[in-house]
Amino acid sequence: MKPATSLAGLVMLFASCGSVISTIRNDVPVPHTIAVLPFGGAAELPVRDSARLLAQTRLRERGLLPLDCTWVDRILSEHGWLDDPAKFDPSKLPIAEVTTALGVDALVLGHEFDESRFNLLLIRRHAFGGSLTMRNAAGDAWWSAQHSASNLGGLLLASGQVITEIQAQTAHGTPIATLALVDEFVEDTIATVPMQPTVQPPSAMTELRDLRVERTPNPQGERVLVEVHADPMASVTFDMPPWRAVPMVAVPGQTGLFRGAHDLAPGVAAAPLVVVARDALGREVRLEARP
Repeated sequence: MKPATSLAGLVMLFASCGSVISTIRNDVPVPHTIAVLPFGGAAELPVRDSARLLAQTRLRERGLLPLDCTWVDRILSEHGWLDDPAKFDPSKLPIAEVTTALGVDALVLGHEFDESRFNLLLIRRHAFGGSLTMRNAAGDAWWSAQHSASNLGGLLLASGQVITEIQAQTAHGTPIATLALVDEFVEDTIATVPMQPTVQPPSAMTELRDLRVERTPNPQGERVLVEVHADPMASVTFDMPPWRAVPMVAVPGQTGLFRGAHDLAPGVAAAPLVVVARDALGREVRLEARP
């Protein structure tokens, strides 16, 4: 009976690791506009990105106003704070400078995100966890939470049911299983953020004007050069099917002027071209080039 008792104790220990530890500081002003930065940790980048996007959605549902993650990453990259997303470490950021550059009340920082698997005899544990902090420009954390979402498989001592090894191998560690844990983690942690009155986004969106498309033949085929004026803080790309989201960059010294180019191989006809601008909230404005 001792081995069974020990295994039962491990099951109880693993099951008890999933509670959320959260803190709210009433002496710190409640933020309204926020930016969810890339999450750091040892978990695979796509898994951390999934957690980040889910957290952004859940925080919006709590009444906060999060910026578009793609827009956030562009600003971070332009300032040299996001060289390699896979190795991003939020603890090394100058919080005040980042907050100012993004124009938000607070940053949501994710630390030590990891996905783990533990096998002991017939017991399997699959877990995903990390810590989240909502920190203002002064470095004060209004909200923080730590959590590890997990599930168990294998020998279920409470009921005496044994899941076969084949079933365990099929269900354990699949992408769907990982995403389920990510969703559970985000759901549990963000639920500890107090509901806030919904923040109304600004009504003004970026404008696109003075679109110019220049096609220049060259020995390699044809170069398509695109210029347009937009809000200086917008993210601007152009679509020319089958090519999508060709980046356009701000022209130095000319406020609001963006330029992009794409080379076509000989004999490839250029499709209708559409410029797309996204503002900080992810809202889009489109302008199609006239023939």
